Amino acid sequence: MGKRQICIQLDEEDAKKMEEIRTKTGIPLSKQIELKLKGYKIIRDENTV
Repeated sequence: MGKRQICIQLDEEDAKKMEEIRTKTGIPLSKQIELKLKGYKIIRDENTV
């Protein structure tokens, strides 16, 4: 099964959160959306350096 290209509309708050995650982690928005659609959550582990 190949990848498909889709178009979505994000809530302004979700877009801002994703932008913050991108600046902190370097994970692009497209990858964040892909992970979210697959059921993953991007969280910060407080125990890491």
